[in-house]
Order: sequence, then structure tokens, then C-alpha cells
Amino acid sequence: MTTLKEAPLIEAIFEIRWGKYILQPNKPIEFHFSPEDTDFFPGQFRSEANSNGFAVIEHVNPDYPLLPHIVKYRFRRKENTWPCYQVGLGVMTVNQLNEGYDWGVFKKDILTGLEMLEKGHPFGLEKLPSSGIELRYHDGFFLEEGETPSQFLNNKLNIVFSPHEDFLKSPNLEKNLQGNKLTFSVKSIRPKGLVIINLVESLINGRPGFVMETIVRSPDESKPIYQKDVLSGWLDEAHDLQKHAFNTLIEPTYFKSFK
Repeated sequence: MTTLKEAPLIEAIFEIRWGKYILQPNKPIEFHFSPEDTDFFPGQFRSEANSNGFAVIEHVNPDYPLLPHIVKYRFRRKENTWPCYQVGLGVMTVNQLNEGYDWGVFKKDILTGLEMLEKGHPFGLEKLPSSGIELRYHDGFFLEEGETPSQFLNNKLNIVFSPHEDFLKSPNLEKNLQGNKLTFSVKSIRPKGLVIINLVESLINGRPGFVMETIVRSPDESKPIYQKDVLSGWLDEAHDLQKHAFNTLIEPTYFKSFK
């Protein structure tokens, strides 16, 4: 991904979650957080972010109450610059747009965020009640002039995405599908977890196209230990899967158009 001059990347996001929870049959997950999370964490993280040059703070989701894994604060070096760090109850994210993206730099930014979490949370990083991490990429693909969604899916992606041809032979049906959406997941070995692909027909900056979300997630029993060296290795493995997914799900000729 780092070598593509015309990369379709919209945003790259790293997310780490924590929190003690209880699972009961036929009931929603019940999370429990200590005062260290609800009362002290945001202020301590803000101090660490400020000391690392991320002094601009924005309030996110102001209409939401304090809920598990919903970000509430965003930290930037300057307004409208990237990367940014976001925190909330039991969650921290590192976000980077296409402009300025490079995997090596983004990984360093993630590790910086983990250092800030280590110093900015009263429990530190390793003692957090971990509930999983993920690395996700949002890529946007525009339709060409006169190109239909079905033509794009059939010609530019290596994904089978259509009903049997007999379905569209009815004289009472138009030949192009609309509102295309596809989701599938595959268990991963390294890192242990899941690869999830979400493909949705969408408007991107007012232009018709498709957004592909690729997620490498290690939740629950597959989550790694929250130690910086362990998480650094997880990041490399997750990024390798991200590259593999992009390189193989995009039709080769179309892939070359991004170089």
C-alpha cells in the first residue's frame, strides 16, 4: 500500500479496546469500568498527548452519553492535521488519511499512541482488561463515466458478486443491480483472529462508487497481550494481511492503475 502513487485509501485506523464485561444468555453485553476509566483517564491522556505535541483537543460525539467504546475526545498537533488520536470509555484509536500515509510512519504513530496510553491510563497498558484490537482500511473506488455498478464489480474486483444470470433475464427487470453490499469474514492464523471485508455501493465526495472496508481483528480469545513489543509484532502481521487482501481482491489491470 505504501508504494501506490494513486492509492484509493480514504482512511487507515488502528483501534484498541478494553473493559471488563459479563455475557449472559439473551442479554446485551454488560460492561464494567472503574473510576480510573470514567474519572481519571481522559485528563491523564490529555496531559500525555499535550506533552507529545498533540495539544489541539476536539469533543467528539457530544450528543452521546459516556458509553463503552465510543470516542469522546480527539487530539491533533494542529487543526485538521493527521494523524489524530481519539479516546473514549475503554477505547483508543489512531487515524490517518491518505494524504501523508506511509505504513512505516503510521506504525510509529500507533506505537506512540500506545506509549501515551501506557502513561496516560492509571492502570498502564499491560494491566488493562483487554477486549481486542483491530487494524482497518477504508478504500474508495469511483465508477468511470458510463460504468454501471455491475460492470465495476464484474470487471475490477476478484469477488463473485451477482445472482444467477437467469434472475435478470426477466423482461420485467432491469439488468443492473443497485444498492450492492457484500460482507464476509475469514478466520486468520497470523495474527490470530478474523479478516472482515465489507463492500458497499456508495457516494464518495458526491461521486458514485464503492467503499471497501478491510478489517483485521483479534477479539476475545484471540487478542494479543497488551505489551508494546507484542502489539508491534501484531501490527506487522495485520498489515501483511491487509496488503494480501488488497493485492488479491483487486483485478490486476485495475490494480496497476493505482501505481
